Amino acid sequence: MDRIFKGRGVKKHVDSYCIVDLETTGVFVRKAKIIEISAVRVRDNQIDAQYSRLVNPGCLIPAEASAVCHITDEMVKECPCLEDVIDSFMDFVGGDVIVGYNNAGFDMNLLYDARMALRGKPFTNDYIDVLHAARRCLSGTEDHKLETVCRYYHIDTQGEHRALKDCLLTKAVYDSLYRDYGDAAFGKREEKGTGTVHFSQQLLTLRELRSLLEAVTGEGISSLDRLFSALDRIPEEGSEIPEEMQGLFPDFLDPVKSRGCHEKIETVRNRHIVVTGDFYYGSREEVHALIEAAGGIADKGVKKATDYVVVGGRGSAAWKTGRYGSKIEKAIALKEKGLPVKIVEEYEFIPALKRMIERGMQEE
Repeated sequence: MDRIFKGRGVKKHVDSYCIVDLETTGVFVRKAKIIEISAVRVRDNQIDAQYSRLVNPGCLIPAEASAVCHITDEMVKECPCLEDVIDSFMDFVGGDVIVGYNNAGFDMNLLYDARMALRGKPFTNDYIDVLHAARRCLSGTEDHKLETVCRYYHIDTQGEHRALKDCLLTKAVYDSLYRDYGDAAFGKREEKGTGTVHFSQQLLTLRELRSLLEAVTGEGISSLDRLFSALDRIPEEGSEIPEEMQGLFPDFLDPVKSRGCHEKIETVRNRHIVVTGDFYYGSREEVHALIEAAGGIADKGVKKATDYVVVGGRGSAAWKTGRYGSKIEKAIALKEKGLPVKIVEEYEFIPALKRMIERGMQEE
């Protein structure tokens, strides 16, 4: 079916909406039949009303579907069919934005097709797929299923895979993602760019640390007041990390400190070297000239052949926001794959170059 009137994905958080979840006989839109339909109306971030109906699909429920949602043929045999339910459901959700988990390609399409078939009208509500937000923000989970993300946020999942319970779990995850990542979690683009926001690994991990500590210790433990106070002020992407936070996690927030090479550099002859950041020594062109004078090869980008990535002592204005740029990130990725790229700081590298050049002049 060509769903030309289907609503659009909303790329920001909304505080008034309806959460919708379906239980069905299968996982393919064209064949699946609805056996439970639930919705939770939210106004100003608070639950306002709930709707839930079991639905007789007019066919036997496959055993594999019953095994997941625990809805059986016996439970639905006296229930209304979808045609008798669809109008009351539409009255409940009205024109609200529909929030769901993995709803963009399944629930929204199934509801669109069902309403067209039963009433000759499309389901046109705009929607937010919380699964997409979880994938955008959470890098440390084994997958992004609702159950997995709930475990990550320490949300009780007892009773999941029933539509109303999954609506409530979806709200809990939706609220948690907004708390930690703001509108950017839902795909809001930065004002000065056109790409989807991606969070630096440092900020992602600090937010994960906050969630873990809250689960282990509970909030308000006096001995952790300073830590929680700092973590509560974890900045939005693009804002400067507070000095207090830098003081609490100096090595963690600076990947050069934690992953840098501090061994003595004897030679750079025929070594591939990339520089990043601003240098006390001078411009990058001047640093490149010094590298070449010492026999090294100055490259513009990090690659598998790179031997050293040299970080300028002045850093970069963007580094105050926890974003260290593609060169350092790529170097770290190569190191984690076992390649021998080394990250070094200007205060160690430049003096080593000068010693090499001086030694070469003496040898001549």
